[in-house]
Amino acid sequence: MSTGTAPHWADVLTLRPEVTASDGSVGELQMSLHKAVYQTIDVPYRKVDYYGDITQPTPNLVGFFSRVARRLGTDAETTALFHLDQGMGGGKSHALVGLHHMTNSPREFFATELGRKVRSEARQGDHDVDLTGAQAVVLTADYFSPGKTSETFGPATNLFERFLWSLTGGEMDRYKRYVEGGPNKGTLQQALTEAGRPVLILLDELMDYVLQLADATNVDRMPNEKAFLNALMDACDDVPRVVCVVVMIRSELDERGYPPLADDFRSYVSDRLVRNGPDGRVAVTESHDFASIIQRRLFEPAEVGPAASHMAKQYGTASESGWRDKVLDKLGPNRALTGFAERVEASYPFHPELMRLVREEWSQVQNFQRVRSTVAIFARTALHWVTEHQEGRWAPALIGVGDIPLTTALEQLLSSGLFMGNDRAIQGYRSVATTDITSTDGSAGRAVAIDRRLRAAGVTARQDHAGVRMAAALFCYSMVARPRGGRGATKAEMLAAILEPTPGPGTPYTEAEEVFNALTGEDGLGALEITQPVNAPGRYYLSIRQTLRMYFTASLALVDPRSCEKLVWEQTQRLARRGIFDEIRFTDAPAATGAIDLARTFDGVDSAVTRLVVLDSRRWTLLNGKDTLSRAEITALLGLGPGALRVDNAASCVVACVNTQRRDVARKRAREVLAWRSVLKQINPEDVDESREATTKVTEAEDKLKRDIEKAFQHYAYLVRASDGLHVEFKRFDDDSKSSLRGDQVWAALVEAGRATVTAGLSADYLDALLDTFERTLTPREVVQSFYKNPLFPLVSATDEIRQAIFALLRNGWELADSDGDKLAIASPEQISIGSISQNLRRAAKAVETVPATGAASRSSTTIAIPKQPGMPISGGEPSGLFGVDDHEYRATTGQTGASDASNGDVAPTSLESTSFKRYIIELTNRSITAPEAREQVWQLLKELSKVLDAPSANHQLMSLSLTFITSEGAQGAIEQKAQQAGARVRVEDDDF
Repeated sequence: MSTGTAPHWADVLTLRPEVTASDGSVGELQMSLHKAVYQTIDVPYRKVDYYGDITQPTPNLVGFFSRVARRLGTDAETTALFHLDQGMGGGKSHALVGLHHMTNSPREFFATELGRKVRSEARQGDHDVDLTGAQAVVLTADYFSPGKTSETFGPATNLFERFLWSLTGGEMDRYKRYVEGGPNKGTLQQALTEAGRPVLILLDELMDYVLQLADATNVDRMPNEKAFLNALMDACDDVPRVVCVVVMIRSELDERGYPPLADDFRSYVSDRLVRNGPDGRVAVTESHDFASIIQRRLFEPAEVGPAASHMAKQYGTASESGWRDKVLDKLGPNRALTGFAERVEASYPFHPELMRLVREEWSQVQNFQRVRSTVAIFARTALHWVTEHQEGRWAPALIGVGDIPLTTALEQLLSSGLFMGNDRAIQGYRSVATTDITSTDGSAGRAVAIDRRLRAAGVTARQDHAGVRMAAALFCYSMVARPRGGRGATKAEMLAAILEPTPGPGTPYTEAEEVFNALTGEDGLGALEITQPVNAPGRYYLSIRQTLRMYFTASLALVDPRSCEKLVWEQTQRLARRGIFDEIRFTDAPAATGAIDLARTFDGVDSAVTRLVVLDSRRWTLLNGKDTLSRAEITALLGLGPGALRVDNAASCVVACVNTQRRDVARKRAREVLAWRSVLKQINPEDVDESREATTKVTEAEDKLKRDIEKAFQHYAYLVRASDGLHVEFKRFDDDSKSSLRGDQVWAALVEAGRATVTAGLSADYLDALLDTFERTLTPREVVQSFYKNPLFPLVSATDEIRQAIFALLRNGWELADSDGDKLAIASPEQISIGSISQNLRRAAKAVETVPATGAASRSSTTIAIPKQPGMPISGGEPSGLFGVDDHEYRATTGQTGASDASNGDVAPTSLESTSFKRYIIELTNRSITAPEAREQVWQLLKELSKVLDAPSANHQLMSLSLTFITSEGAQGAIEQKAQQAGARVRVEDDDF
């Protein structure tokens, strides 16, 4: 909150109730003659006293009203025809409402400040103005259509009939008599004369009506309408005490433009207005009236002289410390301290520089809606700072160029007409404002961030948001071309925008320069451009020349998060490749969160093929502490867990899933893709260079999205059998060049983990060992099904590999038998009926197999271990069924004769006496060996094992060793080399132990 000798302007002035009640929109800012006269809506300006209260009696307005009053209220020969042709927002409707009040309620009107001044000027030359009984004929041409009746004008269907209906007050007999006379000068003179009183004719928005006449359906009515207007203007000029005011915007000022027929009509009427009223063209406002009009519209009447004078003195004091010679004296004529006090009093509470910018620069723009736009902008600005002041927060001593709050008044600025209806420029500057300066809630924007950075460094310039104020000033200076072809602002103008007199001794010049340097430096405003004219100060401006980035920023803010998620999933499906897998399946998520019907969601996933199942990234994600639900549902998909689904082929299913954190990165990239696609749709395709650049941006963003999606899919899961039964193995690629969307890379990882074979890599020995885990013979079909149903079996690239492996078995001690038990002669792999359920695959030389009872000695038997497939360690539980959870990892077969063993390539026992074997399984899990005694105990165990292995007479058959050893790097000795010499596979991993 500002403090000092001079009271703050928010304490001196009081906003009008309509400003505060409408959040600064000033309610019915654009006056409507139709609403005021016919009272279709209850507008406050329909009352004479309210109208007089808010209307500033500017010289032009008083002069215009007095000329009309003199013509209506005296017999003086004065102008009868007036033409208001300013552009939108020039005060035309406001003036017409006042003329109606003056004619319809002269006593009340002349009692207002405006009325008194009008009457005083109209009486000059000893003319006594008498408007008693005067009548206003109001034709609001934007509220009726050619050839159609309206409730307001009874049976009338054209301008002539509507004029007569209004003039006669709806008296049907008189109306019909004049209509029968036709739209000629004689009829109109008779009607006006017989009215017997002063008549004011107000023809508003004529061109709206003419545009309808120019339509093919109404064009035949145009000649009669022209004839009526021509006759009316002649009659008005001839009949005393009659005035006609026509509102018809100049074609070059009407942003809609006119078709040829309408433009011809306008020229026809304009020429006759000039002929009958050569000095009747009137401008009711001028740019120098802005300050007084705004003060009148926004604030209650108050004496501001003393406060303005004190404030000007405080500015003078604050300007002594470097500001005068370095800044203020460089601003130019009538902008420095000389005459500053007078300028402050005229513009108070607005800074003179702000009013100068509006008056001398913005108002020169053809489409700028002068009074209306200025009031709309300043109303929101004043309300914003009054609210800040009342809440005890900082507010400027005077409202300057940088104090138009872009958080609340940006749209009023952009729609004021400064950009001549150029939607591209409007969007560009909207993007600049919200990105480079401040967001609509004031929490983001480059200037906002710069203010935070400066504040942390102790630089405040003794005010809040110095960076935002300076950047907002630059924004206002950049919107239109400056005098002498300049652009943007000079350094002096930017610095002057944040000069504050309070708290004393005012804004330090050095800190203001720091703010300037921060905004214009490398990390400053993104849209900033700098030019260095010859023999002139450098100029800084916010540019929309590089509009692609501006469009991108604006489009980025409009992207729907759900669209990003959808795009990521769509791209995921395009990127995924099945590789060696038979199929790739995509599972859509019915909902991103909450409970779902898993059976329905995963319907169709279970099948007797190898398949890579890619899960929808909108729901399923792993790691980052948010994956409990995903893990549970993946586990259920593979037939395990509390909510396990009924599946038959879970062993051949591999699930691909996205990483939580990397999914967020992909979504951000998808947002950029959608934003650039939106930009491409907005730009002009005929601009080849810009289209090419935008297309390149889209392609680059899409390529980055693809890479990020592939990186995001790090995870895959599959079913394994361990010593404790079945469980789901969750794996992750740590190499960014690998992705679970690439079937070939996932397959290679499964090969390394022992859950798949390389192409053509299924050996007969491996299949032999797998078949020995079953207590009965299997049909060929059952053998094939095992590779898809039983996680003990590896994934194979094709069933033909199984066929080839079976054929190899038939050449190595196995045979196929038919349903009668007779051996089948198989000469080639193709002769094997791989889907047969009537054949059996069995060993060629069968012996009675004995399984020893618990605790009892068995007959001669040999324990067969499943041999290790290259790159694939075999581990398992103890299955008892074909695809159940209890199939044994190892099986004992009966001892055989020496000859028989030799014929099958098996190791023959040393004698025919029975030998009893036992399996010793030792599990030492996560045993700490930091304590010396614990380390000694483990050493004793290993030493005993070495003694047992070294015994020369021992009949040892098989050993499986799995060792996890966590130690400091370099303390592992030669265990890696020794292990490799023994045929073991060594894996070394980083550990955060």
